[in-house]
Amino acid sequence: MKLQMANSSRWYKLLMICLCFAPYSRAQQDGSTVKKNILFIAVDDLRPELGCYGAAYMKTPNIDKLARRGMLFENAYCQQAVCAPSRNSIMTGLRPDAMNIYDLGTFFRTTAPDVVTLPQQFKDHGYTSEVVGKIYHMGHGNQDDELSWSVPSWDYKREVENLKRVRRGDTTRLESDFPRLDGKHLPYYKSGAPEAQMTDAIIARIAIERIRELKDKPFFMAVGFKNPHLPFVAPKKYWDLYDPDKIEIPKREDPEGVSKYAFVRWSGELKKYYGIDSYKKEGYLPDDLSRNLIHGYYASVSMIDAQVGRLMDALDELGLRENTIVVLWGDHGWKLGEYGMWAKHSNTELDTRSPLIISDPGFPGGKSSRSLVELVDLYPTLCELSGIELPGHLQGESLMPVIKDPAYTVKKVAMSQYPRGKALKNDKTHQEVMGYSVTDGHYRFTRWQSYENPGIVLDKELYDHSGGRADITNLAKFKKYRSVVQRMEKLLDENLEKYRKASH
Repeated sequence: MKLQMANSSRWYKLLMICLCFAPYSRAQQDGSTVKKNILFIAVDDLRPELGCYGAAYMKTPNIDKLARRGMLFENAYCQQAVCAPSRNSIMTGLRPDAMNIYDLGTFFRTTAPDVVTLPQQFKDHGYTSEVVGKIYHMGHGNQDDELSWSVPSWDYKREVENLKRVRRGDTTRLESDFPRLDGKHLPYYKSGAPEAQMTDAIIARIAIERIRELKDKPFFMAVGFKNPHLPFVAPKKYWDLYDPDKIEIPKREDPEGVSKYAFVRWSGELKKYYGIDSYKKEGYLPDDLSRNLIHGYYASVSMIDAQVGRLMDALDELGLRENTIVVLWGDHGWKLGEYGMWAKHSNTELDTRSPLIISDPGFPGGKSSRSLVELVDLYPTLCELSGIELPGHLQGESLMPVIKDPAYTVKKVAMSQYPRGKALKNDKTHQEVMGYSVTDGHYRFTRWQSYENPGIVLDKELYDHSGGRADITNLAKFKKYRSVVQRMEKLLDENLEKYRKASH
């Protein structure tokens, strides 16, 4: 009798565990269930330098609150540290090699015409799928993907263009967040224009209007914020959150023994802004300019935080928070003066590591995980959380086990890549050298090899990140670390072989 009772107790506990971790949905009076909505928030060029990531000096109360209601991933990595390839990978569930796209201008459907994207999968399963702001990279000849959305992308740019023009002396376009001097955008600006006229505030407002319209049907709402992408323009109140005298300028020192392929020495992304190109000959920006850029970046992050707060308040007001999965992600990291450099475009830890928060009301919040994850994992994760079937083409892993148990390990390494060198003569979208990088959470290993002849290895790098995220000394050529190099290279080869097979 006691044995029977004990077995019954164990079965009851097992049943409760299964129920707790089943895909969450809200029951209706007629016994049917309501599908969980998805609020999919992308933030351009956002570093994991936020209050919830341990940066106490950052003023990000709304993102911090979202993290307290969800799972924060401390070690999330993009697949290529530049906008278009990273976003292509997230939205298709494919790695850059599978799409054969590494540049900004190639539309992903030119190489993967029939791939079902993440929002398209939700649309095909009864969701209204909409977007406002930057989700796919548009520009440089690239375009949005009409198949992903139930209706065309909501136009926010027209509102900015229709604002009454404001100029002050030689400075024009002060009505919003792209002021110009002598025809060039200012790299940073403390704006006196109303916050409601900032691009990201307009994006947030349109998104809230659409959520109100969609509140009675399941939706996949993608919201892509522009900031903190250059130029760093935000209203004065966000600049005032930070004391410039307390902003430290990073050391302008290359890692010891760094590969010549590791960095873009002078960011083409930054030098097109007013007053920047004149410093190219010197190699580095002066302290005052560097401090203003960092200050502007921080202010821009805080302005985005306020827009995230507006979205969360709208969900609460509409009674949708308890049936909406909220995902916040950055498309890659960003160098903010480290090594005397700016922007992304590398395989370094600072460029490939991204912020990622997933808040599902079906699971307890306030958790964080050090498990290695990749942004390509978002597609299968959201499908599994929503009870939607996973397409067969996905190259990421569902993070559901980590959401259940933060200590769970879904993969041994996270992998990123970046091309270097001249464009190939027979294909201008590809370059001579490809760098592959893997991190196991302790070491980051990068191998630079010929794109057309992968067996030709041009250089190797190994960095120890046990004491911090910055690359300090390339350990790859030290005999002491030979076994580490061999182990990391083996892990890289295993991953490349795995995903090569998956792509065919």
